[in-house]
This record gives sequence, C-alpha cells and structure tokens, in this order.
Amino acid sequence: MAKKNDPPEIVLSRSAIEEFIRCPRCFYLHRRRGLKPPSMIPLTLAVATDALLKNEFDAIRASGADHPIWRRENLNVEAYSNPHIEEWRNNRKGIRIKHAQTGATIFGAVDDIWRNKESEDLHVVDYKSTSKRDVPSLEGGFGDSYKRQMDIYQWLLDRAGYPVNQIGFFLYVNGVKDGGFFDGTTGRMFFTTTLIPYRGDTSWVDETVSNAVSCFQSDQIPRTQGECDTCRYVTDRSVVTADLT
Repeated sequence: MAKKNDPPEIVLSRSAIEEFIRCPRCFYLHRRRGLKPPSMIPLTLAVATDALLKNEFDAIRASGADHPIWRRENLNVEAYSNPHIEEWRNNRKGIRIKHAQTGATIFGAVDDIWRNKESEDLHVVDYKSTSKRDVPSLEGGFGDSYKRQMDIYQWLLDRAGYPVNQIGFFLYVNGVKDGGFFDGTTGRMFFTTTLIPYRGDTSWVDETVSNAVSCFQSDQIPRTQGECDTCRYVTDRSVVTADLT
C-alpha cells in the first residue's frame, strides 16, 4: 500500500513512449505538466475498420475455423484465445508490465494476437487502414513509427511472460477508389488486403523507457528540437506575435 508521501506511480502508454522518441519536450509538457497538444481529427474510418476486423477474427476465435488470409499467406496459425484478450485490446488497460529498471508501469493495447500452431508462440497483429493506389508498405511515411509500435507490443508481451514470435504482422486494408459506391440505397466501400510480416527488434526498448522515465521525473524542461513540427510552430508563432505587439 502506497504511503502518503510516496511519489505518484509513473504510468506510461506505448503512445507516450513514441511521443518521447519524437520530441522529449512535447512528451514532458504533455505527460508531466498536463499541457496537451492540439487535438487531431479523429480517424473514425480507421476505428470502424479496426472494429470490423476484430469482429471478424473474434468469430474465427470462437469457432476455431481457418481464415482465408491465413490460407492465402500459407500461415499455420490460429486466433489466440486468452481470458485477458479483451483487456489487452482495451486502450485504457492493455498489456501492462512493471519496468524492472525504473518501477514504472508501461502498457499498450494490441489489435490481435495469432498463435503459431507449430512453435506455439505468439504473433502480435496490428491492423492498419489506408486508401492509396500503391501497395501498402512500411517504408516511408509512418513506417518507422509503426515498426516501433510493434517492437513495444512484442516487448510488453515478452515481459508479461508469454512466448513471443519475433515475426509480427501488419494487416493492411486499402480502400479501393475504382467502381461505384451505391448498391441500391446502401453505400459500400471495398478494400484490398495486404499482410506485411515484420521481424521485430526489442533491443532498444528498455533503454528508451528508462530515458523516458528519467525525462518525466526531471524538473528540467527538455530543450526544443528543431525537427518537431509542434515546437517549431510554437517558436515561430511567438516570434511573429512579438513583432506584432
């Protein structure tokens, strides 16, 4: 039981760790000082496709059936059943571990987990959605961020004591822009699906988590980083408004 004068427990999400990697200053101001960054437009279509995919594989999980994606990709896997699966997929709960080096609680919510029938270890699965002509890949754009996301999920699952396969999967659904939309009075959008295997690398996670916790505990605000769009906007705005006053 925590004592009255004990420091508050540090709880950092997977997205908080990513925020630290992108800009320690923004991370500190947000997570330590409570200064939230400007809100982004909610990705409601991505939320819808995530829900549909979870429903799809939950039905497979319940029935034990095979899935066309697995047959197409020659995967000998099944949808992993675990009493904690709903908790692990809940954004407010997720897979939680106590970081040995710092004592901080680190968590992240996965989209799904598939079990390898041969090795019996677990593949982390992350759903992504887009709509572009090119075949989705992890090169360029948000690819590096997505890879770090998978690395942290694998690290969390491993630290929680589960056998983790180094290969994770990104299941990409890509909205097709060709053809019509209405089927009678019902609108329909079709998607192509791409399964991207990714060999995770968790070697960097422990040190990065320790650095993020140290940053959080510090009384010093990190310096502005020139490559951070938010920091650059704040700095440029202050210069412009100073000239106007």
